[in-house]
Amino acid sequence: MKILIIGSQGFIGSHIYDFFAENYEVWGADVVENKSQKNYFQLDKQHTTFEHLFEKHTFDVCINASGNGSVPISINLPVFDFELNVTNTIKILDAIRTHNPGCKYVNMSSAAVYGNPAEIPVKESAALKPLSPYGWHKLYAEQVCKEYYYLYNLPTINLRLFSVYGEHLKKQLFWDIYQKALRSKEIELFGSGNETRDFIYIKDLMTAINCIVQKGLFNGESVNVASGIETTIKDAAKIFCREIDPAIQIKFNNIVKPGDPLNWKADIYTLCSFGYQPKHSVDEGLKYTVKWLKESI
Repeated sequence: MKILIIGSQGFIGSHIYDFFAENYEVWGADVVENKSQKNYFQLDKQHTTFEHLFEKHTFDVCINASGNGSVPISINLPVFDFELNVTNTIKILDAIRTHNPGCKYVNMSSAAVYGNPAEIPVKESAALKPLSPYGWHKLYAEQVCKEYYYLYNLPTINLRLFSVYGEHLKKQLFWDIYQKALRSKEIELFGSGNETRDFIYIKDLMTAINCIVQKGLFNGESVNVASGIETTIKDAAKIFCREIDPAIQIKFNNIVKPGDPLNWKADIYTLCSFGYQPKHSVDEGLKYTVKWLKESI
């Protein structure tokens, strides 16, 4: 199997590249200069095109792990977010349609398409009510994938990722906590701490993606990708800080950031039907994350 990873220098993309490179021929593509990956396409940051990726090579699978992954950036720069998360999606799909129509396309969507779900665990059939430009644009990208499946018969699938964390992630909750912990033993976080997330460790995500590539229907469907376990921000932060330094004190300011949901827990029945089972608890995953941070930062 020959696999193309677009966004191969990012947090998730780099893990996907390393994971699949153990058994398959894997190519990477990104706007970041790279001298370590032997099979690599350098993409133009200003005028990104994807035609050349498929003109001389035929891929069995294309996994798009590129795009903007920040809700605050999407709120401040919605056009930028749209271009990265929607425009680039249709550019990639049209390049596949023209040059490599048999290629399976894996789109990294987000649980942000749900907004604040009416009930949890949230199923793929739940109402889609995004809270931010990021969430809306992820939803538009899903629709583009469905469009290319129904109109052009391209095999596409959308992965609604919940809260992914682990080694190499340099943004979001745990990165923020670690940076604050380097400066003070007293850390302030947004919200009440009672908000919940469905955290999935990066290595479990790799297992999930592999199951989807092997057994997904690729009929434009959307699949929840998570652990299926609900954890409060307060508990996750305590576990994380305990691994850094038990003396750290955490307080919450009760300010809800724009675009942040209150409670998330995924129904992962569909994902499990592909053979997926999460292997890492939040405690274990955060222990590995802190170990990497202490060794690398």
